[in-house]
Amino acid sequence: MAIITALNNKQQHRNKARLYSLLLLLPVALLPTALNAAETKITPLFKTALYGYQIETAESDQMNDGAAWELSPGLVFNRQSANMQTQLVWQHESVAYDDAQRNGRSYNEFQFANQITALNKRLSWLLNAQQNYLVRNSRFGIFSDKITGAENLSKANSYGTEVRYSNSPSAVYLTDIAVQYRKSEAATSIIDDSFTNFDTDTYNANLRLGTNNRGLNFFWLFEASLQETERDLGNNISGSLYNIAIGVPFAPNFSFFGRLGAEKADNGSIYDNSFDYFGGGVEYRFGAKSRINLTMNRSDSNAFDQKTETDTYVASDFLLALSRRTSLEGSFDRRYFGRTMQLSGKYDLRFLSVKLSVSENVRTQNLFDNELDDLGVFVCPDGASDFNACFKPPTNQYVPVFGESLQQISINNAELRQELVKVRTESINIAYSKNRLALNLLFSDSETEYVETGAANTNQSVSMQASWLLNEHNKLLFDVTHYNTMYITELRTDKNLSASLSYLRTINTHSTARLAFRRLDRDSNQSEFDNAENRVWLEYQYRF
Repeated sequence: MAIITALNNKQQHRNKARLYSLLLLLPVALLPTALNAAETKITPLFKTALYGYQIETAESDQMNDGAAWELSPGLVFNRQSANMQTQLVWQHESVAYDDAQRNGRSYNEFQFANQITALNKRLSWLLNAQQNYLVRNSRFGIFSDKITGAENLSKANSYGTEVRYSNSPSAVYLTDIAVQYRKSEAATSIIDDSFTNFDTDTYNANLRLGTNNRGLNFFWLFEASLQETERDLGNNISGSLYNIAIGVPFAPNFSFFGRLGAEKADNGSIYDNSFDYFGGGVEYRFGAKSRINLTMNRSDSNAFDQKTETDTYVASDFLLALSRRTSLEGSFDRRYFGRTMQLSGKYDLRFLSVKLSVSENVRTQNLFDNELDDLGVFVCPDGASDFNACFKPPTNQYVPVFGESLQQISINNAELRQELVKVRTESINIAYSKNRLALNLLFSDSETEYVETGAANTNQSVSMQASWLLNEHNKLLFDVTHYNTMYITELRTDKNLSASLSYLRTINTHSTARLAFRRLDRDSNQSEFDNAENRVWLEYQYRF
């Protein structure tokens, strides 16, 4: 047994060494292509704000009044050439209070991304990093921020790199190869959130090879991925999967379709699962890209090297490209944890866009934080902190230009730690923009199961951001978010509401002023967690 363990460890070290070599050598090869003439844009920012607030808690029937003053310089740096794009958004915030109960604090936040491409953008190297302050335990306040809830925030750092080769979508054969590394760190908040400091390293490798045209006499697709997660607290986690799909046409638009594959997830302790399957059926193709297949499959599930279940089931995979504006892609399948569904759809009109997503994954929880914030419906100027300057693209082929990026909205998880979790998320995003009104609606429902401890949470959320342009210099902004969070093992349910109304005045091309009101409210079935806050503030921002 010791010999087998030593051999496995040796093989893991070899795999990591190969990954390190690839991550180092390919970027070096790309550097000469990036040294071309570039366009550079540097925008210094300065913001100051005065806050007044009232806080009510379950321990006190009276409102606790307070005031704060914020000073916040910042910088947005963009550099773009034919083969390289660099973006840095940095902001420093200093907050001072008028009462002795709160101490003044300072914060530094940044987002950095640099991408170099070569071979007509087929080969790319991405390097990114960020630092921000997050709520890791929503029991203490899911809407906590730096003004009145700084004691609930955890300083979080992450950085990573990715090397990817992807050939042209019109090529006969599909080739997509990527290796990634990401490091995530989070510190304990001032008020102990019951989660210790954690440090996580994640290594990924992904491969897709196959034929692009499924109408050929013979088509095939091979997909594989490897993941290794190292945790400073707890065992390391490894996962792997592969899938092979083969099709042979037997009539116009019809093909015999076969598939086989395997998946494995192991945390070195109580969560050791493997899943093998094979099956066959028929695929039907219609339109330019649309397809749907139906297969009968047989699977074997194992836990701790012991066979636990053999099952026969029906699976389906489909792509419905009904028009240039409408598409729906997804699958109904089975994995080692049971039946699963994946969906991704969109509907685009000139003034209206709808995006649908259903996903189910198993990984450490802190990795999900980087996946749930890019809605991709509205486009915003780099450095934008809210919905104010965002706009809906005129066409669904619109590509953000220099100094623009897709809108990002953080979707708060009930918790954020490095435990292994199974998360199922369903969301729909509706965006509308016409004349003076811009509107963004997001509905989300998620279920989180902590597979190593047995804990579970559910979180339903609704959010709306609206912007009404009164005239060239005046605008009204409305932002409301509601979370219904259930901590199942604690028999606790919290209803959290945040609603704000802002009046924005554009003074000139460089400066804006804002007057805003916000109401926070938490209603829990355990009354000791009830609280509320009223806030009003006056803000001035200058972009140099």
